[in-house]
Amino acid sequence: MVCLPLMHQDPPLETLHKIVQEHPFWNNSLFQACRQGELTKQDFAYIFSQYYLYSRNFTRYLAAVMASCDNDRLRNRLAQNLWEESGIDQSRTHAEIFRTFLTCSLGIHNLEAIQYTSSAQFFAQEYQRNAACPDPVWSSAWLSLGTEGIVSRMYQIFVEGLCQAGIPDSELEFFHIHIDCDDEHAATLAEIMCFYSDRPGWFEMCQQAAEQALSLRANFFEHLYEEILQSRSQALFEVAKNRCSLAAQVGDLSQLKHSHSTSGNPIYSNINERLNIEFSVERMLFPATQVLDPRIVRIPAGKANERHRHAHETLFYILEGSGTVLIDEAAIEVTAGDAVFIPRWCIHQSRNTGTDEMVILAVTDFGLTSKLLGNYDQKTRMKVLST
Repeated sequence: MVCLPLMHQDPPLETLHKIVQEHPFWNNSLFQACRQGELTKQDFAYIFSQYYLYSRNFTRYLAAVMASCDNDRLRNRLAQNLWEESGIDQSRTHAEIFRTFLTCSLGIHNLEAIQYTSSAQFFAQEYQRNAACPDPVWSSAWLSLGTEGIVSRMYQIFVEGLCQAGIPDSELEFFHIHIDCDDEHAATLAEIMCFYSDRPGWFEMCQQAAEQALSLRANFFEHLYEEILQSRSQALFEVAKNRCSLAAQVGDLSQLKHSHSTSGNPIYSNINERLNIEFSVERMLFPATQVLDPRIVRIPAGKANERHRHAHETLFYILEGSGTVLIDEAAIEVTAGDAVFIPRWCIHQSRNTGTDEMVILAVTDFGLTSKLLGNYDQKTRMKVLST
């Protein structure tokens, strides 16, 4: 990215950068999923395997811009940038650092075997076509404003998502190199674009090139996100269609029984004295579960869990104790043996109004909704003050 303070930019250039920073591209579904921590390591392996087709051809895009530039001084500078991008030390080129990330961090060991989708191929082909435009204003604006001008902010969003997916920050060198905006060819591309600023229609052409580049990338990212959602649910649908019993995978069928007096796998708890909140949630670990996610909720006498909402629907069965279940504005009194259905996305809370612990069997379809939305569960909970 070209890191020039706005006060040192010409007004038209400042306006172009503002247009880029306010483009709808920044609200694409893939970025939203990154920010919300919905993407897994497997998801990112798919994303960047498809992105690799574009990334590995980036020097071709630079070379195409160089071919259209009719100023020998600027061509020489971009040629030098290309040499630096390719690198004397082949292990330290940006392309090689990205390949290391793909293989070592994401487990994609055979890069040549990647099968690119039609959307990934179209994205790379359109980038090559626009970078090779014979008009140097269009090609330089495409790569300067529409590409290099977004890299730092874009990669910060990816880093946020990658870290939430459990990938160590120490393995994200490729992204941090670009976030630190140290690329000389970014400044050269901006200089090439501005070199032609006295041409009639220069501003309009720069704006159009930048907006088309961003729209192209936004469409590619939307396709990636849709493909991730489809792949998550496809495996589940295939199992259902096969009509084969999964009990054979269990082995000892006694594992299919669980007593609520037996501790499950703790997944969440919180204490907030100010809000009178104290509760814990355990997951009942059954083998071969794919959609249903049974949990035990324990609330001490006189306490409550949080007011919260989530994507999965839930069936509450009160095992012990008594209390009130709030669903939106309604208060439903419950006691042992009662069942309450919690619709998706409604605000709800359980309060123990009795003198003994309130124990609730909560059966959710988290196994299904997490395949559609990622691991969103923690995002629906308040910050833990004490556990």
